[in-house]
Amino acid sequence: MKRYFSLIAGAGIAALSLIFLFSCTPVNLYTINMAYTPSESRLAGIDDMGDVQITVARFIDSRDIKDRMVIGRVVSADGGTIPVMPKYLEPVDAVTTGIRECLSAAGYSLSPEIPVWDLRSDSIEKRWGDVLIGGAIDKLEVVCHKDGVKKNYKANVKLTIVFADARNARIFRRMEIETSPSLVHVRFSEKMLEEQMNKALSDSIERVFGNRETMRKILGETTGK
Repeated sequence: MKRYFSLIAGAGIAALSLIFLFSCTPVNLYTINMAYTPSESRLAGIDDMGDVQITVARFIDSRDIKDRMVIGRVVSADGGTIPVMPKYLEPVDAVTTGIRECLSAAGYSLSPEIPVWDLRSDSIEKRWGDVLIGGAIDKLEVVCHKDGVKKNYKANVKLTIVFADARNARIFRRMEIETSPSLVHVRFSEKMLEEQMNKALSDSIERVFGNRETMRKILGETTGK
Protein backbone atom coordinates (compact mmCIF):
# COMPACT_ATOMS: atom_id res chain seq x y z
CA MET A 1 0.00 0.00 0.00
CA LYS A 2 2.84 2.38 0.86
CA ARG A 3 4.39 1.64 -2.51
CA TYR A 4 1.04 2.41 -4.21
CA PHE A 5 0.75 5.79 -2.49
CA SER A 6 4.38 6.53 -3.29
CA LEU A 7 3.66 5.92 -6.97
CA ILE A 8 0.60 8.19 -6.83
CA ALA A 9 2.58 10.92 -5.09
CA GLY A 10 5.40 10.57 -7.60
CA ALA A 11 3.00 10.86 -10.53
CA GLY A 12 1.40 13.92 -8.95
CA ILE A 13 4.76 15.61 -8.46
CA ALA A 14 5.72 14.81 -12.07
CA ALA A 15 2.45 16.27 -13.37
CA LEU A 16 2.89 19.44 -11.32
CA SER A 17 6.46 19.74 -12.58
CA LEU A 18 5.25 19.53 -16.19
CA ILE A 19 2.55 22.14 -15.57
CA PHE A 20 5.12 24.45 -13.98
CA LEU A 21 7.55 23.86 -16.83
CA PHE A 22 5.03 24.70 -19.56
CA SER A 23 3.61 27.66 -17.66
CA CYS A 24 7.11 29.10 -17.46
CA THR A 25 7.97 28.41 -21.10
CA PRO A 26 8.13 31.80 -22.84
CA VAL A 27 5.68 32.44 -25.69
CA ASN A 28 7.49 33.41 -28.89
CA LEU A 29 4.54 33.68 -31.28
CA TYR A 30 0.82 34.47 -31.30
CA THR A 31 -1.51 33.36 -34.10
CA ILE A 32 -5.01 34.58 -34.98
CA ASN A 33 -7.66 33.61 -37.50
CA MET A 34 -7.93 36.71 -39.68
CA ALA A 35 -11.27 36.79 -41.53
CA TYR A 36 -14.12 39.01 -42.65
CA THR A 37 -16.91 38.96 -40.05
CA PRO A 38 -20.19 40.54 -41.28
CA SER A 39 -21.72 43.17 -39.04
CA GLU A 40 -25.34 42.89 -37.92
CA SER A 41 -26.30 45.84 -40.12
CA ARG A 42 -24.73 44.32 -43.23
CA LEU A 43 -26.69 44.99 -46.43
CA ALA A 44 -28.75 41.97 -47.53
CA GLY A 45 -29.37 42.89 -51.18
CA ILE A 46 -28.45 45.38 -53.91
CA ASP A 47 -31.51 46.36 -55.96
CA ASP A 48 -30.94 45.86 -59.70
CA MET A 49 -27.14 45.58 -59.67
CA GLY A 50 -27.08 41.77 -59.46
CA ASP A 51 -26.54 41.42 -63.22
CA VAL A 52 -23.18 43.23 -63.12
CA GLN A 53 -20.42 40.64 -63.27
CA ILE A 54 -17.59 41.52 -60.93
CA THR A 55 -14.10 40.05 -60.83
CA VAL A 56 -12.04 40.55 -57.67
CA ALA A 57 -8.30 40.38 -58.31
CA ARG A 58 -5.89 39.18 -55.64
CA PHE A 59 -4.80 42.17 -53.58
CA ILE A 60 -1.18 43.29 -53.46
CA ASP A 61 0.63 43.47 -50.12
CA SER A 62 2.46 46.80 -50.26
CA ARG A 63 3.21 47.14 -46.54
CA ASP A 64 6.69 48.45 -45.80
CA ILE A 65 7.82 45.55 -43.61
CA LYS A 66 10.43 42.81 -43.98
CA ASP A 67 8.19 39.83 -43.23
CA ARG A 68 4.73 40.24 -44.78
CA MET A 69 3.38 37.28 -42.83
CA VAL A 70 3.61 39.37 -39.66
CA ILE A 71 0.29 41.08 -38.88
CA GLY A 72 1.02 42.61 -35.49
CA ARG A 73 2.86 42.41 -32.21
CA VAL A 74 2.36 42.17 -28.48
CA VAL A 75 4.48 44.59 -26.44
CA SER A 76 5.22 43.79 -22.81
CA ALA A 77 5.71 46.36 -20.06
CA ASP A 78 9.51 46.00 -20.34
CA GLY A 79 9.46 46.72 -24.07
CA GLY A 80 9.84 43.16 -25.32
CA THR A 81 7.82 42.23 -28.41
CA ILE A 82 6.22 39.02 -29.66
CA PRO A 83 4.97 38.84 -33.28
CA VAL A 84 1.41 38.05 -34.30
CA MET A 85 0.95 35.83 -37.36
CA PRO A 86 -2.10 34.60 -39.31
CA LYS A 87 -3.33 31.16 -38.34
CA TYR A 88 -4.80 30.20 -41.71
CA LEU A 89 -5.02 32.80 -44.50
CA GLU A 90 -2.20 35.05 -45.66
CA PRO A 91 -3.05 38.78 -45.45
CA VAL A 92 -3.71 39.15 -49.20
CA ASP A 93 -6.02 36.13 -49.17
CA ALA A 94 -7.90 37.32 -46.08
CA VAL A 95 -8.57 40.70 -47.72
CA THR A 96 -9.45 39.29 -51.15
CA THR A 97 -11.70 36.57 -49.73
CA GLY A 98 -13.37 39.05 -47.38
CA ILE A 99 -14.29 41.39 -50.24
CA ARG A 100 -15.67 38.51 -52.27
CA GLU A 101 -17.75 37.29 -49.33
CA CYS A 102 -19.17 40.76 -48.72
CA LEU A 103 -20.09 41.26 -52.39
CA SER A 104 -21.60 37.79 -52.66
CA ALA A 105 -23.74 38.29 -49.55
CA ALA A 106 -24.94 41.61 -50.98
CA GLY A 107 -26.24 39.88 -54.09
CA TYR A 108 -23.62 40.66 -56.72
CA SER A 109 -22.64 38.26 -59.48
CA LEU A 110 -19.02 37.26 -58.97
CA SER A 111 -16.63 35.68 -61.42
CA PRO A 112 -15.01 32.50 -60.03
CA GLU A 113 -11.67 33.75 -61.33
CA ILE A 114 -9.29 35.58 -58.98
CA PRO A 115 -6.62 36.96 -61.29
CA VAL A 116 -3.33 38.58 -60.40
CA TRP A 117 -3.49 42.24 -61.46
CA ASP A 118 -0.80 44.91 -61.12
CA LEU A 119 -3.39 47.75 -60.98
CA ARG A 120 -2.40 49.09 -64.42
CA SER A 121 -4.99 49.70 -67.14
CA ASP A 122 -2.83 48.15 -69.89
CA SER A 123 -2.77 44.78 -68.12
CA ILE A 124 -6.56 44.41 -67.82
CA GLU A 125 -8.07 41.48 -69.74
CA LYS A 126 -11.56 41.76 -71.26
CA ARG A 127 -12.53 38.32 -69.97
CA TRP A 128 -12.51 39.72 -66.42
CA GLY A 129 -16.20 40.56 -66.47
CA ASP A 130 -17.85 43.98 -66.41
CA VAL A 131 -16.12 45.47 -63.39
CA LEU A 132 -12.67 44.57 -62.09
CA ILE A 133 -11.81 45.28 -58.46
CA GLY A 134 -8.26 45.16 -57.21
CA GLY A 135 -6.09 47.00 -54.77
CA ALA A 136 -3.29 47.06 -52.26
CA ILE A 137 -2.85 46.54 -48.55
CA ASP A 138 -1.11 49.66 -47.23
CA LYS A 139 -1.46 48.88 -43.52
CA LEU A 140 -2.67 45.81 -41.66
CA GLU A 141 -1.71 45.12 -38.07
CA VAL A 142 -2.96 44.60 -34.55
CA VAL A 143 -0.90 45.70 -31.55
CA CYS A 144 -1.41 45.06 -27.85
CA HIS A 145 0.56 46.99 -25.22
CA LYS A 146 0.54 45.09 -21.93
CA ASP A 147 1.04 48.01 -19.56
CA GLY A 148 0.56 46.55 -16.10
CA VAL A 149 -3.12 45.88 -15.39
CA LYS A 150 -4.36 47.53 -18.58
CA LYS A 151 -4.04 45.84 -21.95
CA ASN A 152 -4.30 48.35 -24.81
CA TYR A 153 -5.38 46.83 -28.12
CA LYS A 154 -5.34 48.72 -31.41
CA ALA A 155 -5.80 47.48 -34.96
CA ASN A 156 -5.16 49.41 -38.15
CA VAL A 157 -6.20 48.48 -41.68
CA LYS A 158 -5.68 50.73 -44.68
CA LEU A 159 -6.61 49.60 -48.18
CA THR A 160 -6.22 51.19 -51.60
CA ILE A 161 -9.11 50.01 -53.77
CA VAL A 162 -9.13 50.28 -57.56
CA PHE A 163 -12.20 49.90 -59.77
CA ALA A 164 -11.88 49.30 -63.51
CA ASP A 165 -14.13 48.85 -66.53
CA ALA A 166 -12.76 45.50 -67.68
CA ARG A 167 -14.48 45.58 -71.09
CA ASN A 168 -12.76 48.83 -72.03
CA ALA A 169 -9.57 48.42 -69.97
CA ARG A 170 -10.25 51.66 -68.13
CA ILE A 171 -9.60 52.48 -64.47
CA PHE A 172 -12.34 54.80 -63.30
CA ARG A 173 -12.01 55.01 -59.51
CA ARG A 174 -9.27 54.79 -56.88
CA MET A 175 -9.99 55.22 -53.20
CA GLU A 176 -8.39 54.72 -49.80
CA ILE A 177 -10.16 53.32 -46.76
CA GLU A 178 -8.68 53.19 -43.25
CA THR A 179 -10.09 52.00 -39.93
CA SER A 180 -8.44 51.86 -36.48
CA PRO A 181 -10.57 50.28 -33.73
CA SER A 182 -9.14 50.10 -30.22
CA LEU A 183 -9.93 48.46 -26.90
CA VAL A 184 -8.68 48.75 -23.31
CA HIS A 185 -9.15 45.62 -21.18
CA VAL A 186 -7.72 43.97 -18.09
CA ARG A 187 -7.36 40.63 -19.85
CA PHE A 188 -5.01 39.55 -22.62
CA SER A 189 -5.82 36.82 -25.12
CA GLU A 190 -5.24 35.85 -28.72
CA LYS A 191 -9.03 35.97 -29.14
CA MET A 192 -9.05 39.69 -28.33
CA LEU A 193 -6.23 40.29 -30.80
CA GLU A 194 -8.30 38.42 -33.37
CA GLU A 195 -11.48 40.36 -32.64
CA GLN A 196 -9.81 43.76 -33.04
CA MET A 197 -8.07 42.75 -36.26
CA ASN A 198 -11.25 41.33 -37.77
CA LYS A 199 -13.22 44.40 -36.74
CA ALA A 200 -10.75 46.67 -38.55
CA LEU A 201 -10.70 44.43 -41.63
CA SER A 202 -14.47 44.03 -41.78
CA ASP A 203 -15.19 47.72 -41.20
CA SER A 204 -12.82 48.65 -44.03
CA ILE A 205 -14.50 46.20 -46.41
CA GLU A 206 -18.06 47.12 -45.49
CA ARG A 207 -17.52 50.87 -45.70
CA VAL A 208 -17.22 50.37 -49.44
CA PHE A 209 -18.64 47.01 -50.52
CA GLY A 210 -21.38 46.78 -47.90
CA ASN A 211 -22.74 50.28 -48.54
CA ARG A 212 -25.65 50.33 -51.00
CA GLU A 213 -25.36 53.97 -52.06
CA THR A 214 -21.59 53.91 -52.39
CA MET A 215 -21.62 50.84 -54.60
CA ARG A 216 -24.46 52.10 -56.79
CA LYS A 217 -22.60 55.36 -57.34
CA ILE A 218 -19.31 53.61 -58.15
CA LEU A 219 -20.77 50.97 -60.46
CA GLY A 220 -22.95 53.58 -62.12
CA GLU A 221 -19.82 55.19 -63.50
CA THR A 222 -19.32 52.23 -65.82
CA THR A 223 -22.73 50.52 -66.11
CA GLY A 224 -24.83 53.66 -66.61
CA LYS A 225 -27.38 52.54 -64.01
